[in-house]
Amino acid sequence: MLNWGVMGAVGIAYVFCNGMRFTNTGEILAVASHTPSRAEKLANDFGISRQYDSYETMLEDEDIDAVYISTIHPFHAEWAIKSAQAKKHILVEKPISMNYAEAEAMIQAAREHDVFLMEAFMYRCHPQMNRVVNLIQDGVIGDIQVVRAMFGYTAEFNPKSRVYSHEMGGGGILDIGCYPSSMVRKIAGAVENKPFLHPTSIKGNGKVGPTGVDHIAAATLKFENDIIGEIIASVECSLGSSVTIYGSKGTIIIPTPWLPSTPCRNATRPLPLDTDFPSSRIIIQTNQEAESEIMVDVDRDLFSYEADMVADHIENRQAPAMPWDDTLSNMQLLDEWRKEVGVTY
Repeated sequence: MLNWGVMGAVGIAYVFCNGMRFTNTGEILAVASHTPSRAEKLANDFGISRQYDSYETMLEDEDIDAVYISTIHPFHAEWAIKSAQAKKHILVEKPISMNYAEAEAMIQAAREHDVFLMEAFMYRCHPQMNRVVNLIQDGVIGDIQVVRAMFGYTAEFNPKSRVYSHEMGGGGILDIGCYPSSMVRKIAGAVENKPFLHPTSIKGNGKVGPTGVDHIAAATLKFENDIIGEIIASVECSLGSSVTIYGSKGTIIIPTPWLPSTPCRNATRPLPLDTDFPSSRIIIQTNQEAESEIMVDVDRDLFSYEADMVADHIENRQAPAMPWDDTLSNMQLLDEWRKEVGVTY
């Protein structure tokens, strides 16, 4: 059983605490927030026994085994490194950092202080991802040729908001573009029975707004096995979420790639322990047969799987869902994509 401390009491922290209700690998022991009312709500709703008004104080709590860092990404590197120095295992929200250099420093701190560290790509922990990899490696749609992945929503422009502020790490590439980039690299690697592949070529374009962050961004990737990846992210256009994998004998469509099986994601109260979790759906279209569906049944929330991934691999210091080399590759791609679009941090 891991005793968790939650760093930051923003919306995603509420989701994580809700997900922890459906796992037997740990519990939330403490929450720290610079906004006492938010910490109080988390504590009251989920029966969290300890509240701290500073992150430093929570890190001094010797009963805490692992921290979940839910702050916005400009603060990830600082607090992940301080958590490692405090000998706490770390699950840190995506993107792991603002750039490759910060990510490398965080991983070095985890290595130096011998603690677990994982970037919180929760979709990688869900059984849906393993099923997709198996379908690809079983040759269900033949040789993989193209992978298209997108994630986009519409946020009203506000230069002071997290989404559009340069100082707060705004823009679609960092906020949600990290999902399509991580997925396409995962699929390209699965073809070679590897955790991921890094693209050999990245060509990007996009729309940059008055605050210097990307509102809409797209990129075309090429991999050493000749797979072409197309990725797009937007905070100004409601693109929705989808992943389509094109092969020589058909197509795999993932209608809900990033948030499968997660009633916790939009819950505004603690979910009942008898909550039913919806199956996720994978669509197969082959050249010879009619469209078919594969249902992936689950027994807990998406964020419960993420917490369990940490607990199950704590001794290895890395998890197969998102190993350190994979994180560094993804951050390198995001850095290059932003450079192509004309965004710098």
